[in-house]
Amino acid sequence: MKISKIISLKEHNEERLDNIPVLPVDISIDKIDVSKINSKIIYFKDKERIVGYIETELISYLQEKNSNNMFLNIVEDIEEAVIIIDEFGRIFYANKNYPKILGVPLNKVIGKYIQNIESNASIIEVLKTKKPIIKSNHLIKSIEKYVNVRIYPFFVNNTFAGAYSIFTDVTELNYLNQEVIRISNVASQYNEKLIAQEKLKELKIVGKNKNFLNLITKSLSVAKTDASVLILGENGSGKDILAKFIHKNSKRADEPFIILNCAAIPENLIESEMFGYYAGAFTGAKKTGQIGKFQMADKGTIFLDEVGDMSLSMQAKLLRALETGEIEKIGGGQNIKVDVRVIAATNQKLERKIEDGSFRQDLFYRLSVVTLELPPLRKRGLDITLFINYFLQKYNLKYNKNLMVSKEAYDILLEYNWPGNIRELKNCIEHCVILANGNSIEIENLPKRLQNIKNKTISTTLQEHVQEKEKEIIENTLRVCNYNINAAKTMLNISERTIYRKIKAYNIILPKVTK
Repeated sequence: MKISKIISLKEHNEERLDNIPVLPVDISIDKIDVSKINSKIIYFKDKERIVGYIETELISYLQEKNSNNMFLNIVEDIEEAVIIIDEFGRIFYANKNYPKILGVPLNKVIGKYIQNIESNASIIEVLKTKKPIIKSNHLIKSIEKYVNVRIYPFFVNNTFAGAYSIFTDVTELNYLNQEVIRISNVASQYNEKLIAQEKLKELKIVGKNKNFLNLITKSLSVAKTDASVLILGENGSGKDILAKFIHKNSKRADEPFIILNCAAIPENLIESEMFGYYAGAFTGAKKTGQIGKFQMADKGTIFLDEVGDMSLSMQAKLLRALETGEIEKIGGGQNIKVDVRVIAATNQKLERKIEDGSFRQDLFYRLSVVTLELPPLRKRGLDITLFINYFLQKYNLKYNKNLMVSKEAYDILLEYNWPGNIRELKNCIEHCVILANGNSIEIENLPKRLQNIKNKTISTTLQEHVQEKEKEIIENTLRVCNYNINAAKTMLNISERTIYRKIKAYNIILPKVTK
């Protein structure tokens, strides 16, 4: 090893070199006879200029460790970086590719202790265990580089003498792989959205809104599993359509899809509808008994619509069926095993019902393994125009007409808030097509509730728009803060008096919560 590789090449400003030897900088370590030098430091020069110095003790140490020149000459020429440490962790050799690969000059490591350079270096573990370590994509934190590394202990005359590490820089390859993965993920997400759009066309589901498409993409992923799904959304937003979409794209697609509306069936009948009954189970029971919806849905999917309206006693029986995979018919008899995928839906805030004790928390967790929330029509942007055109085409065909929608009527349809969502819009367009006698749907063909907003639509001022937006912001903030007034006023940066005044002015209804 040449001295020039390990000394500092900065000029040393020593004016007096009394009795201190000066050697040529290109000299090899093995050519220096330390026994003849009576000094702790040796200076080195390039021509007539002093270019650096080294401690005599370090030269003696390196001469001892580098005594096998044949071995070092072989290691010097291999493509990988090599570093060797003694049994105490002191670095006594690094080949010429070490600084090339790691970008660290040899003079920064030769003679130093690895513990001081990289305190958590893997080679330190080899010193302790005397067992080899092989790692891929290993991060060297001190220089922020990734390497593939092989570390081995070595022995001299059966005595442990240290360890050596051979490594290859894979930083660029690692970053390239990460970029390939990122691009693949982007492509995969894009492909998933294309698949979602194709599935929507196939099942004649309308919508191009970004949030809606993201929901459909998630639904496709969920459909491939047997996980229970809870669909949240306002009345008329299409929860039943989404449930059918999940079933149609599941492995149960060829099996039954059974719907049970928990709000439409009287409390005294819902158990028999859900689980069935045996002959003679109660007065008025069929002589043959009855199969319940769960048994009808065996191997398929059951859709429990408006599950938030179910009584606590019925919730307990439903929970038991979900946990055991068995149903118990009314009138006794053996329990019946069923294999059913459950999709539930509600327009209610179940967390709030849990708080007031009207909905079981354990049932909520059982139903909501995955929760999907359908956006209301008013938050689906231009999707409303797609629905208008879709229903117009449908009812033109049904009633043998060829109507268009006038600009004035279209403006009102776009302005209206649609509290009944898609269902209300569907009924509205059918109403208009039936009543329109000319070539187009006019304002007078709209339902009365929409005609009544004509003047409001025309005369709406900037101030009214601001007030509407302010009300929406206050309502959303209160919801996020769980209707805690102190938290809401802090988030909105207004006083308590102001928030109460605006709540009253906008007729915002607060649930029974403490301030």
